[in-house]
This record gives sequence, structure tokens and C-alpha cells, in this order.
Amino acid sequence: MSLNKLVGGDCGGNNSLVQLSNIVRRDASLAQPLSQSDRFVQEFMGQNSQIPQTFNMNSLLSNLPANMNAQKSSASTASTSTHIPDLNTHMSRAWPAGPSTAFIPHQPMMPGFFRPQQPLLHSRPTSNVQIQYVNEADLQTKADADVKAKAGEYVNSVKEDDELAYNQFMSFMKKISAGELNLGEAVEGEQRKMNREEILDEMAEKYKEEWDKLSNVTDYWETEAANGIAKEYSFTEGNVMLENKSALELGKEKLKMGDVPGAVLCFEAAAQQQPDSAEAWFLLGTTQAENEQDPLAITALKKSLEINPTQLEGYITLAAAYTNENMSKYAYASLLDWLRASPKYNDLFPQDVDPKNLDIKELEAHVKALYLRAVQLNPSQIDPDVQNALGVVFNISQEYDKAVDCFKTALMVASDNAKLWNRLGATLANSDRSEEAVDAYHQALNLEPGFIRARYNVGITCMNLGAHKQAAEHFLVALNQQHKAKGMFPDSSNTDTSSSTIWTTLRMVCSFMGEHDVAKLVDDRNLEELNKFFEVE
Repeated sequence: MSLNKLVGGDCGGNNSLVQLSNIVRRDASLAQPLSQSDRFVQEFMGQNSQIPQTFNMNSLLSNLPANMNAQKSSASTASTSTHIPDLNTHMSRAWPAGPSTAFIPHQPMMPGFFRPQQPLLHSRPTSNVQIQYVNEADLQTKADADVKAKAGEYVNSVKEDDELAYNQFMSFMKKISAGELNLGEAVEGEQRKMNREEILDEMAEKYKEEWDKLSNVTDYWETEAANGIAKEYSFTEGNVMLENKSALELGKEKLKMGDVPGAVLCFEAAAQQQPDSAEAWFLLGTTQAENEQDPLAITALKKSLEINPTQLEGYITLAAAYTNENMSKYAYASLLDWLRASPKYNDLFPQDVDPKNLDIKELEAHVKALYLRAVQLNPSQIDPDVQNALGVVFNISQEYDKAVDCFKTALMVASDNAKLWNRLGATLANSDRSEEAVDAYHQALNLEPGFIRARYNVGITCMNLGAHKQAAEHFLVALNQQHKAKGMFPDSSNTDTSSSTIWTTLRMVCSFMGEHDVAKLVDDRNLEELNKFFEVE
């Protein structure tokens, strides 16, 4: 006896099992002899000469989106032996393919705020634990499959005893007719519910740690650690300036001379010699920012502000570095810290608002409103620090025209500030005003010839203008400046003080120019041969 023929009707169709239960109810009060019962069975079988179809999985799958088909294919293979054709040949993709990470040569480089951003792809750690998601629908499907499996086992156990099979089957039908048993459940209701809860509890316990990680994944990727910001500063090894007790003062002299990489090594030595010196950490942080090394700048500036929270310039420089690293929330927090630490403006800071409870849009609006109020406190007098901070805020929100106005206003009273000129240049470049941006960068370089970030920004702007040879020359000038610091190491042959970002962009320029042999020189970091090719002294 095949139980599948009795219970396997199409969903919504005329189920043979229902017809048979009607016959059972009709004659339940009649004590028919065995032969008469056999006649009823024969009558039933005669009414259903056509074998009912099993559940049509192909029909269901054909209505699924293409991207779900791959997930369901393995399950459907296990539940039915019917061949399922490749649905991908009959359906278009439900979702477009992911974006390409390849750089498009004809697309201009988009400058960031204080330095142009590169089209970087950030790799993220992947977990080795494979997590399988289970929902109630899956559990119900499993329960239905268990019913059919148990029914199959039962039929096989009594297939050689037709009389026993029939009597027990009639008892089974009476329970169905009386509503005592529902085939849609694996077992009787309460037991099935308990089994489901047990399964869910087991899954929750088994993957508890992984669920916790997933629930906090957004918070993790917003942390400094996830963005490559180290808690402790990583000092350059083999720095000969550690033996010089006047490293701090020597660093200041090198900075005036435009030797930014040399100044960095001096300030690193000073910070190691005097780890509690806020000045040493501050100069190290601001100089690393000029040296195109924002992650190191952030770590050093944070150390400085921990020692001396009243160094107001440190907060704005820190906010600029966070902006360059696309960490807007931290940039806003640094600008709020500036207001809190400022004797002139700390009264504006509200005591009933916790910035940690604000989302990024609310935080942006909050910071912007506070700084606009700071401007309005004395509208007849220009505070370059407030205008500088507002320029940062408007850059983060991509309101570049407003940011340009802020930096130009600040420069009206601080025209000798090379950092302001560089920030103005980057903002102009972001608003597609490249020619004006070059002028601003040159102002910064006239004030500080060794300002590597400004030099790098000029190169990016030349790229966007299609002047690739001139761009390469500016990148090489920056790399040569950084190369000068190699002489301050005992084993200079194994020391590299240059910026990987500049090297990467230089290689891109060589590719744009079609100079693939020269690009190999970039891969080898052969500065001497590159200088010869581009005629850079």
C-alpha cells in the first residue's frame, strides 16, 4: 500500500485523503464485515484511477527570484528525486552584479578634504565560522518531511500484512475525521511546538558568540581600530636622533627649512625622550599630517590632548585628519571637544545633550548649529579658528561652496597659514574649480616649500586637468623630500620613509601615460631612475 498516493495531492486540489475521510464519516456507525470494507476501499480506488501528483516543487521554484534559487537548490534536491532544470537559463538576474573595483582612467580623481582621496578597497576580516540561518518556515518544512518519512517507515513495516495495514489505516482515518490528528504537524501540536523551541534554543546557544558579533558589526566597523588607527604610536626603528638631547629644537629648525620627514624623526625622538611632553606629541602629530600620514597623526594628536586638553589647535587638526580618513563621527566629536575646551565658547556647549546618543545626521546638525552660534556671538570680528572648523563641517557635508567661503574668510585675518591655503585648495578641487585650487596650493607651498601634502594635492589636481607629466613631477618632488630622511638611519638601505599613497598614485599616472616600463620602476621604488626619466633634479 502506498501512503504517498493518499496524502500527496497537489496543494489546493481535490485531495484523495479528504474524499476517503468523507467515506469513513459516512459509514462510521456501520459495523461492516471485512469483505464489505474491502469493497469500500475498492470503490475509493476506482474513483481515483488517476494517480495524484506529488507536491510540485518545480512550480514553486519557478516563481522564486533567481538569487534565491541557488539557496534552495540543495534543499530541493534532497526532498525530491524529480529533476529540476537550471532556472537561471530562464530568468534574468534579480539583482545587478556588484560594483567593479577597477579604476576608470577617464574618471577624474575626487579630492578629499585636506588631501585627495584614493579609490581604495578596504579588506575586512572574515570569520571562519559558517552561520546557517533558520526560520519557522524551514522548521515547518522539516516537520512535514518528518511526517512523510515516518509514514514511509510505517508502511514498510506492515506491507506484508495487508489485513493489519487496513485495520490500522482505518483507525488512522477516524482520528483524522474526528480532528484528533493534523497531517500538517510533525507530531501532535504541543509536542511539535516544543520540538521547534528546543531546536531554536539549541541554535541560539550554539551560535551565541557569533550572533553577538553580528549584532555589533556596525559598531565595530566604526571604531578606530577597524579604520587602522592604532592606540599606541608606532615609532620608526633605528632613529639616530634618539641620541640627540636637543631633538625637539632640531625638529623645529628642520620644519622651518621645509624638511618635513626629518622633522618627523626629530619629534619622534623627542616624544620617546619625553613621553609626557604635550608639545612633542603635538608637533609630531601636526607634522605627520603634513607628511601625508594621517593615521599616525591621529594617534600622536590624541596623546597630546590627553596630556594637555587646552591645546585648541590640536582638536581642529585632529578633526581634519579624521575627515581625511572618512571618519566623520570622530571628526564631529573633535570639533565639539574644541568648543568644550575653548574659554571663549564653552558656554555654548549644551549640558543636556549627549552627542554619543545622536546619529550621524543629528550630530552634523548639532555641530553646525553650535559653530554658527559661535560666529554670531561677535559678527563684526572674524575668528579664524571658528571659520576653519566650520570649513571642516561643510566639507564633511559636501557643502563645498560654503566651506570655500569659510576658509577665505579665515585667510582674511590669517593669510600666512599654509594649512588654511591647502584646505582651501582641496575644497576648491572638490567643487570642480581645479585652476583656482592650484593657485591656493602654490600659496601654501610658497609659505612652506616642504609641505608634502600640498605638493601631493597639486599633483592630483594636475591629473584631473590631464597634465599627467606635471603630476608625476610633483609626486616625485614629494617622494624626494621624504627620501632625504633616509640619511638619518644607520642602515639607510633597508629604510623606507616614503608614503605608499604617493607611490600608488604615481604608478597610476604612469599607466595613464602608457609608460608601462616606467610603471615597473615605480613598483621597484627606483627613485633614481624615475628622476632621470622625468628630468627631476
